[in-house]
Amino acid sequence: MITSGPLIWHRFETLADASEALAEAVAVRLRAVIATRGSALLAVPGGTTPARFLTALGAHDLAWDKVTLLPTDERFVSADDPASNERMIRAAFAPLGEGRARFLSFHRSAGDLDAAAGAVSAELARLPALDILVSGMGADGHVASLFPGEPAAAMTGRGLHAVAAHPAGLPARISLSPARLAGAAWASLLVSGAEKAQVLTTAQALPGAYPVGLLLGRPQGLDVYWAKA
Repeated sequence: MITSGPLIWHRFETLADASEALAEAVAVRLRAVIATRGSALLAVPGGTTPARFLTALGAHDLAWDKVTLLPTDERFVSADDPASNERMIRAAFAPLGEGRARFLSFHRSAGDLDAAAGAVSAELARLPALDILVSGMGADGHVASLFPGEPAAAMTGRGLHAVAAHPAGLPARISLSPARLAGAAWASLLVSGAEKAQVLTTAQALPGAYPVGLLLGRPQGLDVYWAKA
């Protein structure tokens, strides 16, 4: 029987404190991976919550030319659209803006979501598992663009690395697949507020009802960086 690894909570008063601590933890792990293998693959979330984390991480003195970043998910918009996760990541993470790190973009075929997702999946298939995953989580328990009840959240094939997502009432997206997310060597959640803490507690008891359950059930474990506000 496969059992899940430990769920480790790191609790902070503010999102700024949680972001700084997570940036330090990620930097330490990146240094270790680069020293061992010579390169590292890091997935980071979009949205507004992770901007402080990305800024703090980018300030660390690392061999950023050995690091490849990619988003956990991306809206099917142009790369310069205000809603684009890539746009936010590039703006917040200085090593990318300065050309010192690599980036795997999800922006491919502008007119065909499935073709774009397939192209991203094929490129990821040539890369190793994620060394580090930093994810956010919605109040409904979604991670990346895997939403409750969405077919994309149930696409568990090991050969799938990215999937097309069509969340109800929201723009279409490309997301890392459940297998890609769950297969990261080290994974963390950056969340804030009592509501999301309660969602995680509920999801522990009912992991199949929430996409975040795929991270809670990892044999490698999960680190939660939670801010009170």
